[in-house]
Amino acid sequence: MKAMLTPHKPGDSGILCLPLKSNVPNGHKNWKLVRCPICGAECWESELAREAMGTEPNITAACTSCALQGKRRSTYR
Repeated sequence: MKAMLTPHKPGDSGILCLPLKSNVPNGHKNWKLVRCPICGAECWESELAREAMGTEPNITAACTSCALQGKRRSTYR
């Protein structure tokens, strides 16, 4: 299965990419350090990511690596 990256529209399902700490070591002052629910890697969760996950029931989140591979786990919140 090939994944297609597209901008999110309300009501879409999909995987929210959380930036990996290994790619962005210092993050942003408002970001929260969390673990990827799939592979356990440290990644950053922004306020916007938390808002999207809270309002869009069909969105799951994963580190960038897992998201680009299309891996999912529905229990992250």
